[in-house]
Amino acid sequence: MTAFTHHLNRLPVMFCLKLLPFCIAGLVNPAVAEEMTTHGSHVHGEAALTFVLDGNEAELALVTAAGNILGFEHKAATPEEQQQQKTQLEMLQSGRWFSADTAANCTVAGQEVRIEQDDHGHADLYANIQLLCQAPLKLQNLQFGLFELASGLTTIKAQYLVDGVAGAQELSATSPALKLR
Repeated sequence: MTAFTHHLNRLPVMFCLKLLPFCIAGLVNPAVAEEMTTHGSHVHGEAALTFVLDGNEAELALVTAAGNILGFEHKAATPEEQQQQKTQLEMLQSGRWFSADTAANCTVAGQEVRIEQDDHGHADLYANIQLLCQAPLKLQNLQFGLFELASGLTTIKAQYLVDGVAGAQELSATSPALKLR
């Protein structure tokens, strides 16, 4: 199983169905398939983000090495690490790490944040956020403040699907806006 399909198995079914164009692109173009396979791998400093907007419903899925957000990957052992983990997980669940255009009037409708530890001491962090947007046609950009909130993160490799139009963009602290339209 590739890293990409391994991550897809953990996402909600409807979200996965919306990713079908990305999967088809990977089957048709070997270069895209290779990028998709390595995109989900455990890379320090880097995160993978997928954003899907369909009608007025949207979903954001973020996958990254836990150390990029928490500052460590091992199980939180000290009171300080436990507090750091609690604070960062609450930040991810709240949706404070990104903002949508105000005119789109988007609100968080659901979220799931979890950490998965492997047998080799590595841990990955998964954040899935569902949004409802009252004026989805006014959603032009998503701004990511995650770079300021997680010092270990330098790059977000983003893919998006907005009303049937797909795209990709690399985000950083100096270029934190995902342009959707």
